Amino acid sequence: MARILSNRLQLTCSLCGLFLFSAFVFSTRALAQTSQVFARVVPLADSVSEIYAPATGRIIPATPQLLTVGDKIKKGDPIAIIEHRYNLHDWVHLTTVRWDFLSPVQDARYALTKARVDREKAERLLSLGSVSGQEVQALRAAEQVAQATYDKRKGLLDQQDTQIQQASLVRRGIFSPMTGDVSFVNFTQGQMVNEGFLLYRLTMLDQVGIAARIPESDRRAFEGNLSIRVRFDNLPGKTFAGKLEAVPPIVDPLTQVREVIFRVDNPGELLRFGMIGEAELVSP
Repeated sequence: MARILSNRLQLTCSLCGLFLFSAFVFSTRALAQTSQVFARVVPLADSVSEIYAPATGRIIPATPQLLTVGDKIKKGDPIAIIEHRYNLHDWVHLTTVRWDFLSPVQDARYALTKARVDREKAERLLSLGSVSGQEVQALRAAEQVAQATYDKRKGLLDQQDTQIQQASLVRRGIFSPMTGDVSFVNFTQGQMVNEGFLLYRLTMLDQVGIAARIPESDRRAFEGNLSIRVRFDNLPGKTFAGKLEAVPPIVDPLTQVREVIFRVDNPGELLRFGMIGEAELVSP
């Protein structure tokens, strides 16, 4: 004979009354409303910004103290300076391609000399009445064009020569694209880095993600307007509430568990990445 006492199922023999066993019974309807899971604090996808080196060079601090993990920074603040010096490989390359700059300069110099001679010759002939003033004006205009072309090409050659001589040092500032905390630093002061090298990772903490591992069999009961309430042992008396942010399509093939992400407000930035708490999933 079976009897249900509260949420306990008790079985006894109907003939002799001997107790067989008892077990707890859970309501399927209750499971569709709330569930307790463990959850951890993670960064949200739109709250992380990674900063890469814009060029090859040496990293020097933009402030008296190099930024470290945990430092707070505002959008637009300088965070580093990359100092670009040409190494031997650059020097050989620049020297090799110098002819590509020198040859147009020589052509432009020849064209400018010819234009100047033609203009001076026409001005002398103008005084003798052999040419018209209109022809002289046209030659003067051609000389001005030749002069501008030469100046432009000569400037490019001078810039190339300056780089070969290492007479100039190129410095580029790197600025914070967002307000947040420094969560990752990947270099030391004075380190040489290549273009595209990851320097910093910045993270906003005013909102964080809560990753809850939900069995796939239970997740179906929570589809829709799912919310979460999280408590942490090291933050007694505080509850953090949030809404469903993302349901990744990947399910662990071994455990049949899916990690669902919730967006939670973080007043006072009390929650830090990696913290583990007890979460209650609520579905209306």
